[in-house]
Order: sequence, then C-alpha cells, then structure tokens
Amino acid sequence: MTTVYVTFPVLRGSNRFFIQVGRRWSVIEHLLLHAAATKPASAAELAQKSRLPRRVVLEAFIRLMRAGWVEMITEHGVLLFRATPIGAVNAQAEQLPAATVMQQQWRSFHIEQVSGGVFRTRELETRPLTNLPTTNETQIVRHLSASFSPGQEHLSHVYVAIEGEDEEIVGIQQTGARLTERHAVVTVKDGVIQGLPARASKALQAAVLEAAEKALAERQTAPSSGKPAAHVSQQRKSTEAPAPLSRTALFDTSDLIVDGDAHRKSLEATIRAAKQRLIIHSTFVNDKAAAALLPSLLQAAARGAHIDLMFGQADVEEEENPSQAAAQRLAAAIANAGRKDAVTVHPFSTHSHAKIIVADNGQGAWQALIGSCNWLASDFSSFETSLRLREPAMVGEVIRALAGLSMGRPGVWTDFAQEMAALGRRIEKMPRGAGRTGNMRLLYAHDHAGLPLEARDKANARIFVLSHRLGIAARPVALLPILSAVAANNISAHAYYGRTTGPLSGAASAELIREYNNHGITIRPVHRPRLHAKVLGWDDDALAVTSLNWLSANPPKDKPISELGVLVESTKVAENFFRVFDNARYD
Repeated sequence: MTTVYVTFPVLRGSNRFFIQVGRRWSVIEHLLLHAAATKPASAAELAQKSRLPRRVVLEAFIRLMRAGWVEMITEHGVLLFRATPIGAVNAQAEQLPAATVMQQQWRSFHIEQVSGGVFRTRELETRPLTNLPTTNETQIVRHLSASFSPGQEHLSHVYVAIEGEDEEIVGIQQTGARLTERHAVVTVKDGVIQGLPARASKALQAAVLEAAEKALAERQTAPSSGKPAAHVSQQRKSTEAPAPLSRTALFDTSDLIVDGDAHRKSLEATIRAAKQRLIIHSTFVNDKAAAALLPSLLQAAARGAHIDLMFGQADVEEEENPSQAAAQRLAAAIANAGRKDAVTVHPFSTHSHAKIIVADNGQGAWQALIGSCNWLASDFSSFETSLRLREPAMVGEVIRALAGLSMGRPGVWTDFAQEMAALGRRIEKMPRGAGRTGNMRLLYAHDHAGLPLEARDKANARIFVLSHRLGIAARPVALLPILSAVAANNISAHAYYGRTTGPLSGAASAELIREYNNHGITIRPVHRPRLHAKVLGWDDDALAVTSLNWLSANPPKDKPISELGVLVESTKVAENFFRVFDNARYD
C-alpha cells in the first residue's frame, strides 16, 4: 500500500510565560458556599436541594473548609456546614477569589501556517526543510503552502494550547527570540490522518485529506516510469474559514444604536460610566472630535480608568497620515494635562477599518459597541448604526480581537496585546446577567462575503443594504447574490448608499443603477441625512451591523480584523430598524 505524507509549514516559538497555578473555584462550590452563608445545612439536605450527588457536595465543602470559608457545627446531633465570617463575605462576591501562585516557565509551541492553529511542540513531528521525506515508488509526499500570514494568530490561542490543568497564562516575558520555520509531517492511510492532534482545525484536516486524495489519484492514473519522483510535490491550498456559529446572547432593542445623536449620547454615557478600562478604535482621528472628547476622557482617567485610543487609517505614500498626526497632537495634549500614564494614544495605524469601543459599565459588567461610527472623528451628524454587545463571551472575544490589532512582528506580542488577551479571557468566563436574548455572532472580515449568500438563501420577502459608498465591488459582493434571490423568490430588494467611490462615478454609476433597477433591485442615493451606516438585513428578524461598506469593499480573507460586525437574529429587529431608517431619510 502506498503511504502518503503531507507536510505543511509551521513556526516554532519559545517564551517564558507568567502562569497562575492553582485550581479555580467552580460555580457549584460558589453556590454551596452561598447556601451555607444563608443558613447552616447538612450535606444530605444540600444534596437533595441541589440534586447533586452527596459525594460531590462533601468534596466541595472539604475544599471550602481548607480555604477557611466553611466550618462544621452540630445542632441536635446533626452535623451541619456553616460559612465562616470571611466565607460569608466571599459568598457575596461575583467570583470566588482563587488561591493561586504565580510561576514563570519556559514553554514552546508551534503555529501551523495553513489555518493558524497552535500546538504544543510534542504534538507535531516537525523537521527542517532539508530533512523532509521524498516521493519514491512506495510513498508519495505532498506539501501544503502557507495560506495563513504570520501575525494573524490570536495570542489567547497560544495561551490555551500550552496551558496545563489548573493553569492560567497571564503574560509573556519578551526575550527577543524569533519564530523559526519548520515543517510538520503527518501520514494519511485509508483516509485517516496520523500524527495530527484531533483538535486541529477542520480547515487543516480538510486540506491534508484533499492533498492525500489528489496524490493517490495522480499515482493511479500516471503512467509508470519506473523512476521515483525527484522532488517534493507542491500542493497550494486556499483555505476557506469555517462557517461562524451563532450563540444565544443578551440582546434588547435598546442595544441597537441608530442615528448620529444616539451615537454621541452612547459615547458620552460609556465614557462617563467606565471605571476600569476604556478602549476606542476608530478608523480616523481628527482634531475637532479629539478636542471635544478630551475633557471627558481626562475625567474618566481621574476616576481610575485606563484608556487606550487606537486608529486604523493606513499610511498614505509620500504624504502625512492625517489620523496619525491628529493622534500625536492628542497625545501631546494628554501629556500636558498630566494624564499620560492613564491615557495611551497608540502611535501607529492598525490598518483596520473596524470601529470599536470596549469598556466596563462601572458596575462590574462589560460592553462593546461595534458598527459604522468613527468615534474619534465623527461630528455625529450622519446616519450611523452600531450594536451594543453585553454578552460576556462576545465582549471577551472582541477584546481578544483588539489584541490582534496591536501585534508586533511574528512571535513578539506587545504589552497591550498581552493585557487584552488576559482581559478578554477573564471576561469570557464571567456569568451572563439577566435579560432578554437573541441569536448573535461576530462577523470578521472573511465572514462578510458569505452573508449576502446567506441572505439570498434564507430571505422570503425582502433584503436591504445600507452602505456609505457605492463602488465596483458592489456587483460580486452584494448585488449579484441579491439578484439571485430576486430572480428565485421574487423578493423585494433595496440598496442605499451615501456617495460613489473610485472609478464608479457619473455615467458609470447611473448605468449600474439602471441595470439593477431593471432586474428588480432598487438602488438609491441618500444625501439627507448623510448615510454612513453599513447594514445588511433580510425579512423581519435578521440584521447585520458592521464596519464594512457592503456596496464598495471586498473584504480581505487574510486580515480577519480589518472589518468587524455583528449579526443579530431577533423578533422584528430588521423590521424596526428599517422603519426608523425609512422615516429618517429625505428622498
């Protein structure tokens, strides 16, 4: 039987990590402590009320007693568990304080360059390029090319991959060491991959299996020459990201922020409430908007909040970057006010078009605002749309994405990236508060291309699109999928834009509008109010709010955080939004 070897490039790294070692308290232990603080009770009584095995209850109380938070007493001959004074105090906390110790340890890891997965070094067999197997009469070798750019990896993915039981990595000591290039080698026999951990991404597994199948097919159909192949065959694999999954998340109609004035009020309220951390990422920065925000930012810093301000406008060749220049002037004003230690203006572009605010709400919970508004450049007179996230798991994921916007060269993670990775993971584990929910999912840059196709397949009555700009990318990204839905289901389709861009102007834009109007898609400019929102919705209950200009931008697949949005599916969310928009515009 012919053996197929598949190799793929990896980057090997090694760093000294700061690790908190020690078991964390579970939700069950917290609830039992709270019960013992409310009223002393026996293990049998608590087991009956909680519907937990008596053994589980006893083991939990043994740990709580070792911590000094629970004691045993006897009443009428019955052994009861009662919270100690310090245990009663801790029972009221949002999370029980963990008894951990900080350690520093060297850990090594591999980042595979097909889909970006991270593994411990012992989980993959890796070799230098000069020592890879070669194709001969008894074996075939296929090599997958890198399709995942270094620097895209989530730092938190590295943490998760190399953490042991009862460990939590909270930081890295930078050593200046570079990632080294190697190649992983796996074997495929009878359609089964050997040497690849089961937790490898579906994209990587699919790429390996496809390469092996093609290699065997080529061997079976190729004429026998009697000579082994002289080189490793190259198989370039373009990997599509797996379809994102929706989750149940906190959502209320008040979480949808619509029009410029609502954005101004939301920004002011968010800054006013923050007591721990405030992070604002805006594509652009200008002096007028920055000056208007400065007093409230300084007040937040005086309350103890640490503030990070970031911009995404890319450098312009041979010209000054206006946002970078404005950011530098803002940083100087903050330094003059004596708050440089609390307010950090990041000096370099993130090259991201995302618009994000993350902050605590002053009461222990966290929120993130995602959408179309350039918070550090807006005059709040345009029609904008953003969505407030309150689900801890989603807010934590957004914070981890922010870590990816501040990456240094591959394998070197800035202090801010480390802080965001640790903060995001901590918030993800927080319990969900009370409130109404809907189905939601984050949309990264590569997810946007599939959403018009999803709308095409699911829409029964209508699809609508709002975009700041109309350009030549409108055809493949949004208009063609919508056109298919119109032809198949005779649905209502409307597209709205604020201005044309690039080569699509004048006669060209008029011709495009006429062409699609004739095929059932109504395309209209909106000048009053100025349209800056980026929204895609279908029927009554599905609405995507994002930073992507649906009618002018083609989202890049290799820069996942260059755009960011949210899809929410909730009763009447699209209908209510469209009604507000329809009433706001003047045709």
